[in-house]
Amino acid sequence: MFDLLIELIKLPFVLIGWLIKALVLSLVWLIKLPFVLIAVVLSAVLGLVGVVITILGVALTPVLGIGLLILPIGLILLLAAWLIGRLL
Repeated sequence: MFDLLIELIKLPFVLIGWLIKALVLSLVWLIKLPFVLIAVVLSAVLGLVGVVITILGVALTPVLGIGLLILPIGLILLLAAWLIGRLL
């Protein structure tokens, strides 16, 4: 009987705690979400551009070695996309 009474007394405080926790978490996500979305888009764009430039560099390597100048740029973009993905 006393256990039920204790639980009924604790219930409002537990519910208020859950409400505060939910509010804090939602505020954190509202602040963090734009940065996460920007990072995801930036990672995808850098990865796609890196792949295209890397393929272009490999294709142009037999042509006067021009691809050897382009290839590191694509690899650096791929590395940047990978690092952003790892930070998420």
